[in-house]
Amino acid sequence: MNRPLPKPRFMPTAAAVKTSQSGIFLGEGCYYDPEQLPNGLIIIIGASGSGKTQTLKAIGWELIQTYPSIRLVVVDFHGDQQLPGETRYALDMESPHGINPLVIDFDTKAGGPDLQAIATTATFKKALTMGTNQEGLFLNVLSACYHQRGIIQEDPSTWRREPPNFDDVRAEIEERVEEGCKESMKLERKFAATFRYGIFSKTQPPLTAKITRFDLSALGKVEGLGAIAADAIAKQLLDSHRIMGEIKGRLPRTYLFIDEAKEVKNSRAVKLIFGDGRKYGLACVLASQRTEEFSAEAIANASTKIVLPVDVTDYKKVASKFRFAESKVASLKPLEALVRMGTQAKQVNIVPFWQRVQGL
Repeated sequence: MNRPLPKPRFMPTAAAVKTSQSGIFLGEGCYYDPEQLPNGLIIIIGASGSGKTQTLKAIGWELIQTYPSIRLVVVDFHGDQQLPGETRYALDMESPHGINPLVIDFDTKAGGPDLQAIATTATFKKALTMGTNQEGLFLNVLSACYHQRGIIQEDPSTWRREPPNFDDVRAEIEERVEEGCKESMKLERKFAATFRYGIFSKTQPPLTAKITRFDLSALGKVEGLGAIAADAIAKQLLDSHRIMGEIKGRLPRTYLFIDEAKEVKNSRAVKLIFGDGRKYGLACVLASQRTEEFSAEAIANASTKIVLPVDVTDYKKVASKFRFAESKVASLKPLEALVRMGTQAKQVNIVPFWQRVQGL
């Protein structure tokens, strides 16, 4: 028999949310402490003008100030998530930087070129809406590219060789077109914009800086490219954290910030981070404007949920999914938030990023 969920408890003091004011300061009487929560996962919902960007940047900034060991990787779809001291990489046609979706997971139990080819094919199938024949052909093309680089599934010692990139993919498809393969001609047309943009053929920067921000704002002009890049970054982070092994305690090693949850709603890598990233020290902060833009895994698994003002058409859905009273959701003003951490909830005035860094 299903029992009704308990009503959220809105506490008047900081002590009701935490017994001590540790962690990062969100607003008066409210602190976010990943060491005291089941996981470091956060989802933030708020309409345009709600203060969502300022809240995201405030959390990222305070995490770096409070926990020196933590790294941030920011996937920025709008180009407005800049933070002091960051290392920024713009992904566009003029940039020397790119992302390589063909980088291999070195885990001998769950990695290698064959599995990477399958994962990459699945990502591109969703982003570019490939049919069954194109899917099978693309998988075959990727396998051929790995073999040409001498990277063999059965020989893990070859996995650390330089992986192919999309210049190799393009050359392989063009060779098949020259041989008269009609399906390859269709596949070439499907990937025309991807090849022309070139971001999957350029040198990929490391993910090791204290704050690494990938500015994907230019990719919105080409359907699917931003989502593919974000998925590749998420997968590489998860793969590297698995190799590092499980952490002791609860404080994450790395936070992945993504300001448009809708772009990664179907990302297998992001879903795995929400389901499995905690034990490897990889946390994720997702933000978006609408409830339907978050995956079921994100809503179910995030220990911290922050609701900023949303569109009037979303009051009821947000109240239901985030377990707040609809009247509370409807009454929010910009930078006012309903914050649920674990089983407790609080209404708070978020101190925006700009106010935190005045004078820097």
